[in-house]
Formats: sequence, structure tokens, C-alpha cells
Amino acid sequence: MKTSSGKVLVTGVTGNVGMYVAKHLIRHGIAVNGATSRPEAARSIVDEVVELVRFDFEDSMTFDAALDGVDKVFLIRPPAMSDPNAMNPFLSRCVDKCISHIVFLSLLGIERNPFPPHYKIEKMIKASGIPYTFMRPSFFMQNLSSTHQTDIREHDDLFIPAGKAKVSFIDTRDIGEASALVLMDSENHQNRGYTLTGSEAITYQQAADILSDVLDRRITYSNPSSGNFKNTIIARGIPKEFATVMTVLYLTTKLGMANKVTSDLERLLGRKPRTFRQFAQDHVSCWQR
Repeated sequence: MKTSSGKVLVTGVTGNVGMYVAKHLIRHGIAVNGATSRPEAARSIVDEVVELVRFDFEDSMTFDAALDGVDKVFLIRPPAMSDPNAMNPFLSRCVDKCISHIVFLSLLGIERNPFPPHYKIEKMIKASGIPYTFMRPSFFMQNLSSTHQTDIREHDDLFIPAGKAKVSFIDTRDIGEASALVLMDSENHQNRGYTLTGSEAITYQQAADILSDVLDRRITYSNPSSGNFKNTIIARGIPKEFATVMTVLYLTTKLGMANKVTSDLERLLGRKPRTFRQFAQDHVSCWQR
């Protein structure tokens, strides 16, 4: 029987979107189960009000405890999950538990791009019959303070194969806040998809110029070939499957598929999204040597 508690299970709670979803839900008095594979290690990252639960999409024994008392789910595909079918057992358990709403963190333009796993996961969520909202954001600003942090900090370089294309970068803090608002107002957002972008599209060269200005040192944009990029990140230890997904995503960017600017995020937030310069100023310390 469906619970009326309104508690939300936030998967990926230690990630650069999930932590902000949890933060905003807690701020509004919504109880949160924070799903993580290592609850003990996560406590130093996540607000102490969040109830941390051990969770693994590939271990069905963790599902019931994670979903205990839960009414809604914020769903993130783990980067290492290359096979979207691995999500099916958990979605089936959500059906059994009468989950009333799933908010899934998807990708910009995924409805026209069947290659990334998110495309099939969206289809699976629809097929489950659970009311859903698909959040389809553009490229995260925080990719530059996480995935590409070392290149910027140690080599003063944006090592990204995106050509001269423009990108409507989005701050994950805004995605987290918008997702929390959607979860708190489910009736008005069910069975919809939102294309989330910042308020402007800029090139990676412009991003490098902004970083140069904020950091007061020259940051270049080397724009490697797709093959060079893929081989380099694999050599650095990135799994081949994930490296392939990253390379394809940057190829779609190069082809102009990430330059779209929409007003969806501004409407959800009730304010202008954060700019790339604001993001850079807020994250200076992660690129300082």
C-alpha cells in the first residue's frame, strides 16, 4: 500500500546533482533517504539530516530498505552502468512499492538520440506505468570542476573535443533545486519532460577565456580529436564503455546538438539560472594549485 509520508529516495546522493536535490528537499521539510553504496564514507559529504541507506542497483537485497517509507524517487543512472537493463529490477520494485512519482535525470536531446543509455531508461520508466518527469539538462558546468578539474588545475587546459560548437552550460545546483521543486509539486509535473539549459550558449573557447579571467592565468582550449580524447582518458583509467559514451556525447556537442537555450529552467526556478562566470567564481579554489 502506498505510503503518504512523502519521503523521497534520492539516488546518487553524493553526486553533484543528488546532493543538491537532497539539500533543497530537506530545506523544505521533506524527509530524504539518501542512496549510496558506502553510507559511512558519504556522511562527511551529505547533510546529517539525510538518512543514508546502502543501495546498489545490481543488488536487489538493498532495494526494500532504500524504499522503506518512500513515496517518490529521484533517479540517476550510475556512470558505470553501461547496460540500461540493469535498471529494470529496481523499477519493478518501485512498481511493487506503489511509488507515485519518479524524477529521472536524463540528457539534453535524448528523445532524438538513442545511443546513450538514458534513451532506453526513459522508455523503461514509461513502460513501468509510474508517473514520471524527465529532467534533460545540457552539459554540467561542474564537469569542469570534477571530470576535467585536473586538466585545468595542472595543465591550464580544457581537454575536450567539442570543436567550435556552443554549449548551453547548466549549473548542477540549479538542476538540483529544480528537481526538488518538481518532486514537491508532482501533480503539476507528471509525465512531462523538461529541457534544462543555462540562459546562454557559449563555446569552450569562451569558457576558457572566462576561466582565464577568473583565475588570472591563461587557460587554453586544446580541442583534441575524438580519437585522441578517447584514447587519452582510457589511458588515464576511465572504463572503455564510459569513455565511448563521453566521446559520443562530445561528438554530438561538436555537431551543434548542445547549443539549444530554453526557458524551462527559469520557469521552474522562478529566477534566472546561474551564469558560467558565477560558477567559475564560486569554484576558484578547485582549480588553484
